[in-house]
Amino acid sequence: MRQTTHHCYRAALLLFVLHLLLPLPAAVAQTAALDSIYKLAQKAPNDSARLMYLRRYGLVLARNNFEKGMKVLEDGASEAFAKGYNLLAVDYYLNKGIALYEKGEYIQSIASDERTEKMYLQLPDNDRRTWGLAAVLNNLGTAYSLINELETAQQYYLRSIEQFEKLKDSTSLLVAHFNVAFIYIDMQQWEQANFYLQRSIDHLSSKLFYDEAVHSIARKAAICFRLNKMQEGLQLLRKADSLLPKASYELSAIYVHNARGDYYAAKGDWQQSLQQHRMAYPLSLQYNDPYYIADEAWEMGRAFLQLQQHDSAEAYLNKALQVARQYNYLPKVKFILKDMAAYYAGIGDYKMAWQQASALNNFTDSLVARQNHNRILLNDARYQSRQKETRISTLEKENVAKSITLQKRSLMMYVLLAALLVVLLMGALYYRTYRQKQQLQQQRIDQLETEKQLMAAEAILKGEEQERSRLAKDLHDGLGGMLSGVKFSFQHMRENLVMTPDNQAAFERGIDMLDSSIKELRRVAHNMMPESLVKFGLDAALKDFCHSVSESGAIQLSYQSFQLHNLSLDQQMAIGIYRVVQELINNVLKHAAAKNALVQINYQDGHMTITVEDDGKGFDTATLYNSGGMGWSNIQSRINYLQGKIDVQSTPDKGTSVFIEFDV
Repeated sequence: MRQTTHHCYRAALLLFVLHLLLPLPAAVAQTAALDSIYKLAQKAPNDSARLMYLRRYGLVLARNNFEKGMKVLEDGASEAFAKGYNLLAVDYYLNKGIALYEKGEYIQSIASDERTEKMYLQLPDNDRRTWGLAAVLNNLGTAYSLINELETAQQYYLRSIEQFEKLKDSTSLLVAHFNVAFIYIDMQQWEQANFYLQRSIDHLSSKLFYDEAVHSIARKAAICFRLNKMQEGLQLLRKADSLLPKASYELSAIYVHNARGDYYAAKGDWQQSLQQHRMAYPLSLQYNDPYYIADEAWEMGRAFLQLQQHDSAEAYLNKALQVARQYNYLPKVKFILKDMAAYYAGIGDYKMAWQQASALNNFTDSLVARQNHNRILLNDARYQSRQKETRISTLEKENVAKSITLQKRSLMMYVLLAALLVVLLMGALYYRTYRQKQQLQQQRIDQLETEKQLMAAEAILKGEEQERSRLAKDLHDGLGGMLSGVKFSFQHMRENLVMTPDNQAAFERGIDMLDSSIKELRRVAHNMMPESLVKFGLDAALKDFCHSVSESGAIQLSYQSFQLHNLSLDQQMAIGIYRVVQELINNVLKHAAAKNALVQINYQDGHMTITVEDDGKGFDTATLYNSGGMGWSNIQSRINYLQGKIDVQSTPDKGTSVFIEFDV
C-alpha cells in the first residue's frame, strides 16, 4: 500500500464528493462490490444513470485490475462526451487520477489531475462543478505532498478550501484544513499545524463524521502537548475519548493513543508514553497503513531511547527508517536519522553517530536531487499527456475525413432513396388527406343526424310538456273548478233539505267521494306540471315530490342535493331532469318492492350528477335494454336530449343503483 495520512483523508473526501463506494478492506469485498455495481449499471433506467454506475465500477475495478479499470474509465468518458454529459465525462477523468494515485503513480496522477482541472474550469459554473473542481485541487495537493513539493501542495490545498467554502460544506472543509495541517506536522512546525487543526475543528457540524472528528481533535491535542498547552490538550483528549466509541476505523484509536503518548512524553513519563504507543502500533499494523506503522515505530524508538533501552530503541528506529524510506516519507526520514544520530551519540558509539549524521547530509542532498528528478518526470508526463491529446485529436480528424469520403460515395444513393421516399410520402399524404376528407364528411353527416335527432327529441319533449301543462291547467281550472262548484251546491242544498238519517249518511258519503275526486284531480294535475317546479325551481320541486312519496307510506324516500339551491336552469332542462327522477321513482314503486330509496343530485363546475338507489329485489340489467316499456324509453330519450350518460348497476336481491351525469 502507498497510503499516508493525506491518502486516507484524500480518499474519504473524494468518496464524499463523488458518492463513490468506500474503500473495501478485502479482495472478497472488492469483488462483491464490483458485481453489485455492474448489476446496477445494467438495470439503470437511462444512459446518464448507467454511466454514473460505470464510473464507480471503473474505479473499483482498477484496484484489482488496473488496465481494465482504466479502459472502463476511458471508454465511459468518451461515451459521456459523445452524449453531451460533459460534467459526468470530466468526473470520469477525476476517477482516473484517483486510480493512478492509488497505484502509486503520483507523477502520472498529477499530470492527469492538472488536465482534469482545466476541464472543470471550462464547464458552466454551478455547485456540482464546484464539487469536482474542489476535489481535483485537493487531489493535486495530496499528490504534490507525496513527491515532497510541499509549497505547491499547500497552494492546491488552499485553493480547494476556497472552492469548498463556496459550498459551505462543513465536513469537506474539516478534511481540507486537516490536510494542510499535516504538511506542517511532517515539517514539525507545530504552531502552523495547530492553527490549521483549529480551523478543521471549527467546521465540526451536527452532521458529524465521527472518524474525521476524532482525527482532527486528537491530533490537535497532540500538538498542544508539544506546545506545552497541557490544559487545552487534555480537554481535547477527553472530547476525542467521548467520540471514539462511535468511530468506525482502527485509525481513530491510533490517533487517540498517539495523542495520549505525547501527553505522557510532555510530562516526562516515558514509560506511560511507551505504553500508549505500544497500543497504537499493532492497530497500525492491523490498519495496514505504512505511514502510521513508521510513525508509531518512531515514537516507540524515541521512548526506548529515553528509557535507556538501547536495543529496543535501535530495533524500532530502524523499522521506522526502513518503512519511511520504502514509501518515500522523506520528511520523516530526515527526523528519524537525526534521532538515530542522537541515539548512537548517547550510547558513545560515535562511529555510528557519524554515519547517521553523514546519512542525514546525504539524504538532504538526495532530497534536492529527487525533487529535481520528480520535476523532470512531471514535465515529461505533462508532455506525454499533451501528445496523447494531440494524437486523439489527429485520429478524430482522420475519422472525420474518412466519414466525409464515405458520405460522398453514398450521397447519390441517398439522393435516389430520398426521391423515392418523397414520392411515396406524397402518395401517402394524398391518400391520408383523401381519407381524412371522407372521415370529416362522414363525421359531419353523423353530427347533422345527431342534431336532427336532438331537435326532433326536443320538439317532442317540448310538445309533450306543453300538452301536459295545458292538460294540467284545463283539469285544475276547468274540471277542478266545476267539481268545486258542485261540492258547494251540495253543501248549500244540505242546509235547506230535510232528510232521513239514511239519506243523510248517503249524502255525506257523496260529499266525501267528491272531495276525494277533487284531491285526485289536483294530484294528477300536479304530476303533469308541478306548480313548485314553475314557481320555486328544480330543487324545491324534487324535494316536494320525494316528501309526498314518503308521506304516502309506500316507501321511505330520502332526498339530498348539493350546490343546487342557487342554480338557475332553463325550464325545459329542469322539467327534463324532474321527469327522469319522477320516472325512476315510479319504477322503484312499481317493480322494486323496496323499503328505502335515495335520490341524490350534485352540481359542481357546470357538471351535474344524479344518483337514484334502492334496497329492493333488483333485476338483471340485460333485460332492461330488451324491454319495450315506455318508462325506460322516456328516460333514455330525456337523457339523450340532455346529452348525458346513464349507468345502471343491479344485482338480484341486492338493490339497484342508477347513475346519470351530464353538463349543464
